[in-house]
Amino acid sequence: MTQSPNSRAVRRLCVSGVLGALALALSYLESLIPLPIPLPGVKLGLGNLCVLLALYLYSWRWAGLVLAVKALLSSLLFAGLGALPYALCGGCLALLVMACLKPCRALSPVGVSIAGAAAHGLGQVLLGAWLTATPQLLMYATPLMLVGLCTGGALGWFVLWCEPRLRRFA
Repeated sequence: MTQSPNSRAVRRLCVSGVLGALALALSYLESLIPLPIPLPGVKLGLGNLCVLLALYLYSWRWAGLVLAVKALLSSLLFAGLGALPYALCGGCLALLVMACLKPCRALSPVGVSIAGAAAHGLGQVLLGAWLTATPQLLMYATPLMLVGLCTGGALGWFVLWCEPRLRRFA
């Protein structure tokens, strides 16, 4: 049974909406989980799982839409508007890196996710150093990227497992 182009577009829009809502719910859940790391701003990045899924299911454009929904709504609801530039800067740099690395056959979603998580932390630190004119903040990039190695790897493994199973709905 073939689908018309319109029904594929509607399906893609619906799945992207669900991914956006799930990203928001995961961002909220993440705000409830205390981390044993004494560094401010360190998070698991659970909502970014949906951005990565959208990238692998569709394209960087749809992943960008999920990212925008997640960043805007989670900043408004959970973190305050001051967090929005950091979420967008880190998220956009991460998406750019992941979209560039995704076609590389040598990298699975795990490697792509790790690179995206590292880029996310780097983007936030670069923005903070620029906005505050405090280059010493750049030293904070190393621990953020190390945390990104762990969290990005875990999210990438989940996408590696989950993406083929979601393909039939996409």
